[in-house]
Amino acid sequence: MASSTPSRRLPVKDHLHRLYMSVRDRYWLRLLLLVGIPVGVLLLFFVLPLMIMLWLSFHDGMPPASYTLENYMRLFDSLYLNVLWRTLTMTVQVTVLVTAVGYTLAYSVVQFSRRTTLLLLLVILPFWTNYIVRMYALINIFQTGGAMSWVLNTVGLLNEDFGMLFTHEAVLIGLAYVWLPLATLPFYASLSNLDTDLIDASKDLGAGPIKTFYSVTLPLTYNGLIAGIILVAIPTFGAFVTPALLGGTDQIMIGNVIDQQFNQAFNWAFGAAIGIFVSLIVLVVLGLSTRIGGSIVGVGGDQQ
Repeated sequence: MASSTPSRRLPVKDHLHRLYMSVRDRYWLRLLLLVGIPVGVLLLFFVLPLMIMLWLSFHDGMPPASYTLENYMRLFDSLYLNVLWRTLTMTVQVTVLVTAVGYTLAYSVVQFSRRTTLLLLLVILPFWTNYIVRMYALINIFQTGGAMSWVLNTVGLLNEDFGMLFTHEAVLIGLAYVWLPLATLPFYASLSNLDTDLIDASKDLGAGPIKTFYSVTLPLTYNGLIAGIILVAIPTFGAFVTPALLGGTDQIMIGNVIDQQFNQAFNWAFGAAIGIFVSLIVLVVLGLSTRIGGSIVGVGGDQQ
């Protein structure tokens, strides 16, 4: 009986090498593997839901309802205009507060501290705690008879229970606390890449600290400043958890209205119209920031 010789199998590394060579020799296949997956994820989880929302916003109810523009016309009612104005006001206030505190903090870390790693760790430490947990911690601090009231009574500044929960100030402090680390990091990146020789040259030429800051430091960290502002303004404009937990019914923002339309009123068409309107505002803000020179990735101390 004749013996059969078993077929020789190639090692796994040879198969991987052949696969690599076939991919390397085909430009379109390389492009598909590098770009196709991210683009597919973007289309599936961002563009497609946005298109569905846009289509839904032109209906007077859940499809197959008739088409209408009433959902967009309702946005100009005084009720929603007041909510939009409150949202814009809160966004500007939070952005200004976070920019002032975050830039000062980043500047201090770069210029006056040698333990930058430890300080940056302390800056991002709140991100290690769940968002909702941090909000309930602020509730315990701001509520009447809470931690803040106890401290003020202990040091003798007050003789009665004090609370600031469900106020404009509580929402302002809560949003600033949440987004402060997110803005400090691009501020620190731009300041750490700044050429200190230019600062020394400005001082040697007779400029004081304030003039040096406005003529050298601030212009050369412009991109990082704009990036930090964008990273704070956009999520603040769409915030709804913090206003709901710290502001109550008197401090609702446009994000709360969208949440109410989808989860309470079940008017998905109107909620989709508000969502599209908010998305357009965000796109306009991003377009303006690009026009004036800001960039999320260009945070280094580069010359304008």
